[in-house]
Amino acid sequence: MSTINRRQIFRLGASAAAAPAFLQAQSKEPRSIIYMVADGMSAGVIPMAEQFSKLVRGRGTAWNQLLSKPGVQRGFMDMASLNSMVTDSSAASSSWGSGSRIFNAMLNVLPDGTKLTPIGTLARERAKRRIGLVTTATVTHATPAGFAAVSPRRDDEDLIATQYLDNVDVVLGGGKRFFDASKRKDKRDLAGDFAKAGYSVSYVRDNLKSAPGAKLLGLYDDSHVQYVVDQRSDKKMQREIPSLAEMAQAALTALDAAPNGFLLQIEGARVDHAAHANDAAGLLWEQVAFDDAIQVVLDYCQKRPDTLVVITSDHGNANPGLFGVGKEYEHSNQAFELLTKAKYSYTTITRRLGNAVEYKGLTTDAQRGITKPNADLVRQVIEEDLGLKISEDEGRLLRTAISRGQFVCVNKQLDNVPGVLGQVIGNHTGVGWVGTTHTSDYTLSTAFGPGSELFAGLVKNTDVFVKLTGLLGISFKNPSMDAQKAMKYMASVPRRERVDWA
Repeated sequence: MSTINRRQIFRLGASAAAAPAFLQAQSKEPRSIIYMVADGMSAGVIPMAEQFSKLVRGRGTAWNQLLSKPGVQRGFMDMASLNSMVTDSSAASSSWGSGSRIFNAMLNVLPDGTKLTPIGTLARERAKRRIGLVTTATVTHATPAGFAAVSPRRDDEDLIATQYLDNVDVVLGGGKRFFDASKRKDKRDLAGDFAKAGYSVSYVRDNLKSAPGAKLLGLYDDSHVQYVVDQRSDKKMQREIPSLAEMAQAALTALDAAPNGFLLQIEGARVDHAAHANDAAGLLWEQVAFDDAIQVVLDYCQKRPDTLVVITSDHGNANPGLFGVGKEYEHSNQAFELLTKAKYSYTTITRRLGNAVEYKGLTTDAQRGITKPNADLVRQVIEEDLGLKISEDEGRLLRTAISRGQFVCVNKQLDNVPGVLGQVIGNHTGVGWVGTTHTSDYTLSTAFGPGSELFAGLVKNTDVFVKLTGLLGISFKNPSMDAQKAMKYMASVPRRERVDWA
């Protein structure tokens, strides 16, 4: 039997009194739900981001601080898809959004073509909640779409964009081309249709800040929002592109007046893209930006403690980690600090070298018509853009990879431009990678607010839908399919038409 003396009781009471409002008085059911996703964030990113944040902004991360607070729930999620232990983002978000596991590359559709009803639609129609989607990817990308759209192919972003009209109240991120009449296949002026439906439409940062009304459409790039590390080196981007935190704040401002509350998803999408590219500095700047959005949400919850917040990831990616450097690992800290010198993403750097590491895969030299760089140019660009002096041998190795002329390394996952570049830079920074694709790891989750106890421990991805709909007062179950039955449909499901990191 434990004993607690009077002084300990006083300390416990004082500690509780000092706790944030959202960790004190809590209602049984949340008025609003904010679901935050650091896409493609492996577990090793959390400790690296904490130290990186201290180096570049003089303080730790909001997420790390949350992990030590009493009343905050901690857990893991099993994110497997219907056809693979390793999920893509569309199957992952659909599992949350529909309560059913589906095949990778599909969006809220079972292998036999059965369409599922996403949680955004249910929350809007049955619980009378307003809906918001905020992302640094295209707004029609897999993770946001998993909460509000249905498509046999996740890549059909023209179709997905149309499903947001009058179904999602706040839509902020990239993907302008899917709303632009001159770039859509059907030539529909979808942005104009949103404006006619009462949405404030913005394309630059200042317009977002001044956007009136409760319905917002903000599109800040034709494709994904530019990497944070690239924005830091470009004044024009800084003027025109809102941060994820600013988009989150705009969404919360617009949705806060909803009579019955709201369901808002906030995605730090380019954590995933940087992981695919084995770009440690690019990834960490994206994670810090996601953490700024967490702080915005924490500030909001101080005045709205009836809000449930879940912070998680949809899958691991490439499993980055800081490895021991030097004798007794004594040089690990100095090696890691070199990441703060990076001025550009690997996408920008490799574009300068003629073979860009793009999100939509690598085209061939013949298609691109590139001039193969020499080793001296490679070393020069690395020094200018990343602040690192690589060796002549490393320059030649990178030149070989960029030219794509011969076998470079044994690990086929890393036998490509991002893989070799990540290894070369990792020799100096100490950050290593296991590959360039998603991994099957359980993802970390952190939750607080009414109902947060449901997210403690190990949670299966499809159970998230059950928990969220229950908290919203919705009784609904989508059809599902077991893996054995699903396999017979494998040959008939639509296959992806292009190489893409997922």
